[in-house]
Amino acid sequence: MNESPSSGLGTAQILRIVIFLGLIVVAVWLLYTIRSTLAPFFIAFVLSYLLMPLVDLLESYRLNRLVAAAVVLVSVFAIVFIPLIVVMPVIVRSTEDMVERIIGEQGTWYCVVENTGDAVVTIDRFESELDDFKVDGLPLKLVPDERSAESTIFSWPPQASPRVVDGRDTLRVVFSPQANEPRQTFLRLYGFYGGQEDSIVLTLRGNIGDVSSLSDSLVVEPEKSVQFGEAQILISATQHTFGKYKPGYLAVVKTYIETFHASFEKWTPMLKEWMPLLESKDVVHALNERLQVIATNLFKETPRLVGQLLSGLTFFIIVPFVLFFFLGQGRTIKRAIIELVPNRYFELVLNLLHRIDAQLGGYVRGMVLSVMIVSLLSSIGLYFIGLEHFLLIGILAGLANVIPYLGPLIGIVAGVIATVLQYSALSFGLVIPVIIVFAIVQLVDNVFVAPMVVGRSVNLHPLLVIFAVLVGSELFGAVGMLLAVPTTAVIKVSVRTIYDGWRGYSV
Repeated sequence: MNESPSSGLGTAQILRIVIFLGLIVVAVWLLYTIRSTLAPFFIAFVLSYLLMPLVDLLESYRLNRLVAAAVVLVSVFAIVFIPLIVVMPVIVRSTEDMVERIIGEQGTWYCVVENTGDAVVTIDRFESELDDFKVDGLPLKLVPDERSAESTIFSWPPQASPRVVDGRDTLRVVFSPQANEPRQTFLRLYGFYGGQEDSIVLTLRGNIGDVSSLSDSLVVEPEKSVQFGEAQILISATQHTFGKYKPGYLAVVKTYIETFHASFEKWTPMLKEWMPLLESKDVVHALNERLQVIATNLFKETPRLVGQLLSGLTFFIIVPFVLFFFLGQGRTIKRAIIELVPNRYFELVLNLLHRIDAQLGGYVRGMVLSVMIVSLLSSIGLYFIGLEHFLLIGILAGLANVIPYLGPLIGIVAGVIATVLQYSALSFGLVIPVIIVFAIVQLVDNVFVAPMVVGRSVNLHPLLVIFAVLVGSELFGAVGMLLAVPTTAVIKVSVRTIYDGWRGYSV
């Protein structure tokens, strides 16, 4: 008696499945490799799910599909992007203000130095009695001055990494106050001249009320002569007084840690007796170092993030262009893909595309509406409790709400940080109103918004959702966290549809 075709897998079928899985692995690896290039295309693809019903509606009134796509894009631009252009300056100012409150205000003095000797002068390090003062741009190499006409040229403003012009260069002396009181220190610059080590001492003062901070940005020609080894070096000045600058909240936290250090020292001998591992550990020093690293990284990363934001403005050109073709010719692209499928798998692929369309379309449209509602409710609530940067935190909370389970926590933490920065204090009286606002917003979102606009469109187990979010964060960062749930849903639908097709159609 012959066995039915569905009673088992033949060698050819197993080989096809292995090849199919291998192609999927190669495709995933290729997509991961070129993920940055595909970003605008993927964003346009997601937005097409949001706007496709509007294009279909206009087409039902016998309007050409390309014309309908153009009308929808222009309408979306007028409704969304024009108000966004008005709100964006407020968001940028709020972000800059919060970053400044975290890292504090900074004053920069551009000190010009010039080598008048016959050998190379290298200034490679500095020592300061206070952490408030530091020097950027080291090591500094000054070649012998050839006294060419070009050496008298000095450009403004000085660059972050100044260029060497015939023995002249610029030191960036930065003042980041750790307290509101006047600060004073001796900063020593170490270097070499002809193999001989020497140093220059600068006397620096800061937070002096009667001194204008505008004087810090003025560049003075090097006229004061100082001895450095066997050479004479010209320098703008050996003394400088900075104006008044406000310390950041990280400096306040550092002060608290130092206060804790004084109290902790009393208990250190007893703790080391109980815990011998603490013998080789300086906990407070480690905390101070970690805090300094956070402050430095935050200051350094801010310009880079701003640069990425500016470069990302090209999305406003690429994304609408790609989105227009997805909306206008999406059906044609889909039909072309289906025509490549063999007749044996036609019904399976058609069913798979239909399920993916239904699941992704409902999820994307629901989440966009949920983001708008949560952002609006959060902004209104934070405004009524007196939060200064209510708009920035409200929009951040709405966007973070896309991340399951972790999103609401991100909104609460951002709101608490903004409150602490605004009032320079941490107390339950200030934090509780923020928590109440987000609790009410989440209650409204979970009881009314999510069931109606999102529903069970993805139908994933909470543990699977958390795992997918963590994997997405590890692979693609914040974008991966946002895309983890819909991607997992698509994979789940694809696997189930292919499995059902194999059982029903003997794939």
